[in-house]
Amino acid sequence: MIRSMTGYGKATATINRKKVAIEISSVNNRFLELSVRLPKVFGEYESEIREAVASLVSRGKLTLTMNIEDNGATPQTLVLNEETAELYYKMFCDLKKKFKLAGEISLADFTGLPELFSVVTAAPLPKGEIEKLLEAVRKAADSLNKMRQREGKVLGDDMMSRVKLIAKALENVEKLHPKSIDRYKQRLHETVKKIEGEGINLHGSDEMRLRLDMELAILVDKADITEECVRLRSHCDAYNAAIKAEGDTGKRLNFILQEMNREANTIGAKASLYEISAEVIKIREEIEKMREQVQNIE
Repeated sequence: MIRSMTGYGKATATINRKKVAIEISSVNNRFLELSVRLPKVFGEYESEIREAVASLVSRGKLTLTMNIEDNGATPQTLVLNEETAELYYKMFCDLKKKFKLAGEISLADFTGLPELFSVVTAAPLPKGEIEKLLEAVRKAADSLNKMRQREGKVLGDDMMSRVKLIAKALENVEKLHPKSIDRYKQRLHETVKKIEGEGINLHGSDEMRLRLDMELAILVDKADITEECVRLRSHCDAYNAAIKAEGDTGKRLNFILQEMNREANTIGAKASLYEISAEVIKIREEIEKMREQVQNIE
């Protein structure tokens, strides 16, 4: 079943004793384009988060937003920069030796020294917590897909109703076609009579009559739209089948519409009756509406 590229999904999870809310929204796009907005604490897992979304969504412009809903203070850890401390200690020793300073080097000497300590807001997540985070991302993507499927069904039902309108208009064209051919033949014969009325004998010999009949048959054949009608009906059937098919069908539907439009244009170009032209206009209108709709199908 087809899926719309417009949708919204969300999920929540408790990660490291913090409630995390994940939202994913999408609009139509030719390819998959994912924008990710994460709390700083989850920044290092962006690559895994992108992979989790891409495994479930193939097309669309997506925005993933993740928020930590717990308003409590974020746990912090004070970390000693040991290399910096050793440099300070060595410097104190050198100063004491060079200037023959009395007393021992104490902890108080290190108080207030810059870059001696670093504040770490969060430690890396345990493996189990990372998997919980990614599972929540997948749930949000799945929620998005369910909404896209619902909207896709609405689009699919509407497009199938439009295909029925096209098929009905095509049926009318086929009924009118014999009348169109008869009128075309009549016009050709009237042209021949007009030429003969000007004193030019187009039936002066058997060879001339045979050649004239062949030319008339060729012209009538060029005006025939039977093959175009058959192909257009076949494209309508293929379109309905693609709507019901599994997987990503947006590009295939777009291709079939191009073929349908080509056949409709050919029928319109060959039409010699106003009534056929009017039916072709109806067909083109429905195709154009479907071309707009298919841009939003994954």
